[in-house]
Amino acid sequence: MSVEVERPPAPARSAAADGVLRLLRQAASDPDARPTVVHRVLLVLAAFSMFSTLMGVFGPTVRWPAVGLLLAVSMCALVAVAVMGFTAQTMRWFGRAELVLAVLAVIGLSLWMLSMIISFSGYRSDEEIFVQYSADLLRHGHNPYAADLTPAYAQYPSPFPTKLLDGSITHHLDYPALPTLLTAALTMMFGTFHTVGLLCTLALALTVFVMYFLLPRGMRSLAALLVGGVPVLAQGALGGLLFALVVPTLAFAAYRWKHTGEGGRLSRLDLAKAVAVGAAISTTQVAWFPIPFLFLGIFLARRSELGRRGAAIVAAKYIGVAAATFLAINAFFIVWGPGAWLRGAFAPLTQHAVPEGEGLINLVQSLSTGSGNLSLYTYAGALVMLALLVAYWRHFDRLASACFALPMIGLLFPTRSYWTYFIAYAAAWIIGLLSNDPEPEADPAAEEAEAPKPVPLTARIPWLSRYAAITVAAFLPATVVFAAAVAEPAPMTLKIDSYLTSAQLNSVQTVTITATNHSDHALAPHFMAVHGNGMVSASWNVISGPKTVAAHSWAQYVVTAPSVTAMPLITDSLKLQAVTDSPATVSYSKALSAQPYATILVSDSPVTPLLPPGGSLVLTARIESQFGAELHRSGVRICLDQTKFTNASTAFDTASVTPSPAGDTPGCGFTDSQGQVRFTVVSHGTDSRQLYFQSYGMQGSLGRFGYSTFLSAAWR
Repeated sequence: MSVEVERPPAPARSAAADGVLRLLRQAASDPDARPTVVHRVLLVLAAFSMFSTLMGVFGPTVRWPAVGLLLAVSMCALVAVAVMGFTAQTMRWFGRAELVLAVLAVIGLSLWMLSMIISFSGYRSDEEIFVQYSADLLRHGHNPYAADLTPAYAQYPSPFPTKLLDGSITHHLDYPALPTLLTAALTMMFGTFHTVGLLCTLALALTVFVMYFLLPRGMRSLAALLVGGVPVLAQGALGGLLFALVVPTLAFAAYRWKHTGEGGRLSRLDLAKAVAVGAAISTTQVAWFPIPFLFLGIFLARRSELGRRGAAIVAAKYIGVAAATFLAINAFFIVWGPGAWLRGAFAPLTQHAVPEGEGLINLVQSLSTGSGNLSLYTYAGALVMLALLVAYWRHFDRLASACFALPMIGLLFPTRSYWTYFIAYAAAWIIGLLSNDPEPEADPAAEEAEAPKPVPLTARIPWLSRYAAITVAAFLPATVVFAAAVAEPAPMTLKIDSYLTSAQLNSVQTVTITATNHSDHALAPHFMAVHGNGMVSASWNVISGPKTVAAHSWAQYVVTAPSVTAMPLITDSLKLQAVTDSPATVSYSKALSAQPYATILVSDSPVTPLLPPGGSLVLTARIESQFGAELHRSGVRICLDQTKFTNASTAFDTASVTPSPAGDTPGCGFTDSQGQVRFTVVSHGTDSRQLYFQSYGMQGSLGRFGYSTFLSAAWR
């Protein structure tokens, strides 16, 4: 009697892909072999990508000649590397070109970071300022996890705090301990100026060398291409975004991970990679998500060789080393204040932050659909992660190489899914793909004969095998929860009634808005502006309006921005959101065009001479669309303002302004058929000091908008 037993399907192999990989490996192993066209293309592309990084350093060369000298030498070396990509005849010389390129990538990153520090572009994230301030507290004997970090905003001003649904902003250390420890050490050597940004840049420099030494010869130019040639990594490092610290550690952990524990024991390299995993998860929560896939993958990779028990022992040892490393790094703070450390280490997973990011939550924001239950998105993300682990377990033969890529699917669903979550694993992807051995060649006919076919559960659905059914069932809870999240309507509708703009800041500073509550319970809304880049401002201050909106009622609010950085630019669409903490909801207004068109102010000559007293100057203001196209529209009110910027007395004369065609308000005119107003400006003398002129539109309920750039003139 025979019994038909279902087995996992045989691995799907690509002969073409494996053949290319073998050819590349053969060329890499022979120093006298000729580089393939793939090698050459990668090197040339990597060299080309580095030009943008080096050119970003050009600004400070006038102030710092040494930087200019190093930049010139680096540019010459980069050109030489690009030429070597075409002319190198052996892999030995090709490898030398790759080494030079790796060094240039580190130099480029260093110079770029230095140029940003010299020009001081400001602090860019609360991650940077909180870690910096925590390091300062630690050096002075204070537990940073138990401290209120609000003073960090004043000491290291950052325009991007993390906003919460209760209208507040984060003010505690919300990361594991390693960044604070490393920053404290660097601070003692270099001071407190952009130390976190320096630390993140050093991490990217380390990534270049990790990738260079772990990748095969001929592929090492990918290190410079990824780290030095892709601006997004360097920009994140400059802003002190802690994902940069994860990049080198996970890249090292990904090296030949499928071979971990071969023979039933962990080698020294395996132990070192486990330590790297412990360091990665001690950095930021972004590193946590691929680790379950790695642990499960090690078990599944060793199961066929060692059996379930042997594979479990190997995986347990690896997990134990990683966990011991994590505890060793964090032990001091755990003992110092266990409750404070737990709250900080897990805060990003538990805090009620406003929805923001480039994942699926961006659809909620972009389409202004809102949500009556934001928690469902977080639950859906967690369920997707669990389902992905099930799929990884049941289809390991096909999904093994995607160990560090699958978590990205789960990260699409939560209410916070930033671009930094998706690029932190980039180096690990490349190392994982190129460091593991290709599948051995096999006879396709024999392989097909030996591979058992999946047994369908029912003849009506041939593809529905037991493995497929388990995978589909694993994703059903996530599908149901996500569908419920999408179907949950926003509890309020928001209507912008009017707004007040600022000429000097080119922004909206005060808004009158009507909020209508359609839910069955009272809501306490907190209003925030949605900027053109998708970032959300801090909660706006309520000038007038009730604290709560009763169920099935409405209220009108007048709200004003709490800071300059919270004001949306009038060149962007004006859009507000209202969030509530209990229940966790978000509602959006429709996006309004605060600036239907712009005004352009020009003079007859780009260079204005020093005018005599009583002399006149003609300035022409015209209207343009938001895309820069001239609008030949008459009857639009355009005004001209003047101001004085001086560190001395401002008692000198102002100018008289005569518009043509004339308007109904002093200093304003109505556009002619060409969409223009000509302003004749006369002054009796400004003592050779500059007067600054700016045009703007003023149209009914829209108020002031379309501010031009400044033009200046001076009279004797």
